[in-house]
Amino acid sequence: MIIDNGKQPDEPYNISLWLWLPSDTPYGNFQLKYMKIVQRLDEANRKIAESCYFWNCCIGESDLLAGAFERHIFSNESTIYMLRRAADELVSLIWCLSKFEETGSYPSKIKIDCLGAVIAQPECERHEALSQHIEIMNILNDIANAFKHSFINSDHTLIGAGEPRIHALGLAYNKLSSEPEFYDVPLSTLVEKYNNFYRSCVDWLRSYSQNNR
Repeated sequence: MIIDNGKQPDEPYNISLWLWLPSDTPYGNFQLKYMKIVQRLDEANRKIAESCYFWNCCIGESDLLAGAFERHIFSNESTIYMLRRAADELVSLIWCLSKFEETGSYPSKIKIDCLGAVIAQPECERHEALSQHIEIMNILNDIANAFKHSFINSDHTLIGAGEPRIHALGLAYNKLSSEPEFYDVPLSTLVEKYNNFYRSCVDWLRSYSQNNR
């Protein structure tokens, strides 16, 4: 179970992963940004491996490793953060390059700079590389927000019975008048859907690279 970024987490960054992207822009070096996305997904994969390891410690027949449950939960939380952050960077990169293709200059503001901004767009305005992946965007956005903001999230003590799962308990704006939202996503499903999203993004960036280098 791994995010397919073209390498194993502890392998060096290989030239085969290289894409030509503009290195001199008002927003920095886009080739470097892409490399950092790949490296961030390396860290996400390490956290996925940790989550699975500590889940096995919790449900296995051997003695329970001290703190295994908490480390499983924190590994899941770190995984979500890394995947969400990498996705936000991809969204920003694709939107900015698309605007450059359309106008010949970089926009003065990156208006679509995160998953939430894509989700909020009318369907007809969403970028072609992103429009088929709203489900995984909603999953990441909602769970990341629950981890970050929801005061009730730390109350749950759940663990997947048959496989590692990510659980979160959201409460919008921490208002008691809001309806609590419970999220339950198999880690394998998250990885599968994220891989589809990532592949779509990289395919578009590769096409941009070939057409503009």
